[in-house]
Amino acid sequence: MGLEQENPVLFLEQAKEAVKQLEDCRVRSESALEKEKQGKLDLEQETEALKQKIEKTIQERKKELENSYDQQLSQSDGKIKKVQEAREKAKNKGIKERVAEESGPLKQENVELKRQYHGICTREGAPLFCTTKLFGILFKPVSFSEVLGMLFFFLLFFGAVPIAIYYFLVPHRALFLVGIYLLDILIFGGLYVFIGNRTVGKYREVVKQGAEIRKKILRNKKQIKRLKNEIHKDSNDAPYHLEEFDDELSRLNQERNEIIAQKQNALHSFETVNQNIIRDEIENTEKERLATLKEQWQQASQERNSLEGQAQEMQIALTHKFEQFIGKKHLNEEDILRMIQFLQNGQCKSLTEAVLKLEEPEVESVANPSADSAG
Repeated sequence: MGLEQENPVLFLEQAKEAVKQLEDCRVRSESALEKEKQGKLDLEQETEALKQKIEKTIQERKKELENSYDQQLSQSDGKIKKVQEAREKAKNKGIKERVAEESGPLKQENVELKRQYHGICTREGAPLFCTTKLFGILFKPVSFSEVLGMLFFFLLFFGAVPIAIYYFLVPHRALFLVGIYLLDILIFGGLYVFIGNRTVGKYREVVKQGAEIRKKILRNKKQIKRLKNEIHKDSNDAPYHLEEFDDELSRLNQERNEIIAQKQNALHSFETVNQNIIRDEIENTEKERLATLKEQWQQASQERNSLEGQAQEMQIALTHKFEQFIGKKHLNEEDILRMIQFLQNGQCKSLTEAVLKLEEPEVESVANPSADSAG
């Protein structure tokens, strides 16, 4: 005979203790599982944070390295630009001096031609305004541009002026427009004829000589302009003595190329060696803490595995020893305590009766009132 028959109360006490131990083991297993999950999460977060810290530090160090060389290059570019500007300034000065020197005789000739024209006018008694450009355009144009200028003045005085007066100063009537044109022709046309008679008509030879002089002056100006363009287009800088600037530019460009080469070498060294050193330094700093987190996670994992194994063994033992007598659904502290009370109170004499009473409480409750009524 087994304990379940000889001493069912003790048997149930053992079952209750086994159930309690199993529940405690499961609770501790769940706690260990949560601890394992949190430990793994902490390790993953710290590992990712370390990775980001390493990448950020490497990028910052690389950027600092690039900025250091870029600053040197910027200073070098500033020096080169300054020398280039000085060279350009010296070249422009040399060009101006060359233009002035080579065009000097032509300019001096123009001065003499103008003085000659003034002398002719003075000698012949002609008005000095005959030597002005405006007079030449209106009465004796000697070039295509002066002819265009004369047409412009005619359109201005005999077209634009009367139309402007008509639209802005007087009522819009055809009679007023005719009157304005007649008045305009009378004033400006009469003035033009009057001046022409007093100059071209009276001093025809002087005006003719002045026109020839103005043609020479115009040819000289065109030649000066052509000479100036040729000098500006000349790619030969030798006449301006810019060797000192060219030597300095050569030295500065060589210096700049050396900085670029140093930058490339430094970046190559950083990417192949230095960034690995930085990574190792940061990893060594956090190595101990990460190892601790990993160890805690592994310990929690081992503890959880151990407790799950214990719980499984307890469940097997509980099933083998108690489940066949008590039933799987009654393997809990509440039902076991009720069965112990049944046995201790004398309501049941065996374990089987206690199980049946627990499963059929309604039948018992109905039977007892009937017995009381009969008594």
